[in-house]
Amino acid sequence: MNLSFDRKDLTKGCTIHVFNRGNARQQIFLSDADFRWFLNKADSLHIHENFEVIAFCLMPNHFHYYLRLKNEAPISRFFQRLQLAYAKYFNRKYEKSGHVFEGPFNTVSLNDFQHITMLPKYIHMNPVAAGLTNLPGDWIFSNYQDLINGVENSGLTFYNEIFGGVAAYKQFVNNSVNADYSEFEQITFESKPI
Repeated sequence: MNLSFDRKDLTKGCTIHVFNRGNARQQIFLSDADFRWFLNKADSLHIHENFEVIAFCLMPNHFHYYLRLKNEAPISRFFQRLQLAYAKYFNRKYEKSGHVFEGPFNTVSLNDFQHITMLPKYIHMNPVAAGLTNLPGDWIFSNYQDLINGVENSGLTFYNEIFGGVAAYKQFVNNSVNADYSEFEQITFESKPI
């Protein structure tokens, strides 16, 4: 598995896991409005024009995006702009100053089939593992519910290629509610930013 890569490796069609967490592991989304603001800002920055969003999940103190590049889009620029805009919003709203995020966003390129198939499930199961919901579809700040209900088209190519469709992916998730994700947790928060 390739856990680090050079910016020159970010070419059309590659898949990457982008994530970050709050400074000192603090909560970065304190209300439903905060979650919605972040998602709306990502939309306004044209996330779907540059990336196929395979999976995403916003958690109270961190976020995950699993993306396939549609072109050689400037991923660094996109996430820097998103995090900076959110930090300004957050600090203004809550009358705070300083860093909101732990640092620059992090990325991991996953090349082997096991990790490629497990990552969306890991992302979608985050709220269940954290005890925030009983089922991944109950968490409204991920794309799982929209994906399963056919509302979201982004990522369908991936699920068709890897799982044979969204229904098979849903069964894959449902069959492994108690899976061990410790390897992904280690990969996620021990990797380095690009």
